[in-house]
Amino acid sequence: MATIQEKIVEKLVAELSEKKTLSAPKISALRELLRKDSKVRADDLVEIFTGDDGGIA
Repeated sequence: MATIQEKIVEKLVAELSEKKTLSAPKISALRELLRKDSKVRADDLVEIFTGDDGGIA
């Protein structure tokens, strides 16, 4: 059975995919980052949510 954290990650990823807020590689990177057992670093999130043009998604 999935944990509450896993359910939240999958829901977030599904919504980002549906709305096409992020590219598929960035969504995949976010999924992996959130599935890790370690703390999420702000720098990792900035890297994922920063677009190729330097803007924030």
